This record gives sequence, C-alpha cells and structure tokens, in this order.
Amino acid sequence: MRALDLRRPYPLPGDPARLARLTRHLEARLGDFGTGGPLVLSSCQDTGRIVARFPNRSGQAIAAALEHNWGIQVAAEGEHVVFQLSPQVLFEDLDYLWGCLFSML
Repeated sequence: MRALDLRRPYPLPGDPARLARLTRHLEARLGDFGTGGPLVLSSCQDTGRIVARFPNRSGQAIAAALEHNWGIQVAAEGEHVVFQLSPQVLFEDLDYLWGCLFSML
C-alpha cells in the first residue's frame, strides 16, 4: 500500500507548470467516471487544489475509505473532498488514486 498525503500543500519549491499539469491530470481523471462519478466543483492550477463532490457519499466517508483501504489521505470539507496537490506528487500517484476511487465507486 502506498502512502499519499493530499491534505495540505507542501511549502517546497516546485515547478508551477508541473503543478498545473498535475491539476489538469487529476481533474481529467475524475471526469473519466462520467455520470454518477465525482463532480469537480473547483480546480485551481495555481494552487493545485481540487474540490469534488461524490454523489450519494459524504466527504468524510470517501476520505476515511481512501485512508483506511489504500493509505491515501485527503481532506473532507462537509460533503466535499479536497485534493491538495504539490509539485512533488507523481503522476503515477494520481493514477493510483484514480484506481482506488474506481474500486470504491
């Protein structure tokens, strides 16, 4: 099981263009679910913050399942899930996250 912390930004220097690419990548992967999948409510390429809502599931339930089953830590804000990316996150980690969400949904 991987350990992936997407709860807060890390103040390490990084390439802003890479952060923008990571943000677009995760936003596109979340959109791959289509109807019944997560709905991206906001996405900021400058900060790497993506807020999504998962129909018929609470943000807390999604966050708890990701951490318990797959070692992925995300923030829950009410009914929403917040993914906070940093330039140090690997594209492979985002694909792992997508696969875990796919297994869960």
